[in-house]
Amino acid sequence: MDKLVNIETGQIDWEAIKKLSEEEEKTDNFIKKFYCKKCDACFYGKNYQGDFPLCLKHRNNTFKTN
Repeated sequence: MDKLVNIETGQIDWEAIKKLSEEEEKTDNFIKKFYCKKCDACFYGKNYQGDFPLCLKHRNNTFKTN
């Protein structure tokens, strides 16, 4: 990997930083498979980061329509 910052001149390689950012966005968009902790139902989510996944039925969502 090339250096992103040249220490001698202080020049920053912004194009390389943008490229790394775009590559990371591509890898983060995959959808992960989770199992609900209460009913063991399988569901998928791409934004969940916690340790206690819950399905739509068991989530406390105040914006959910009945």
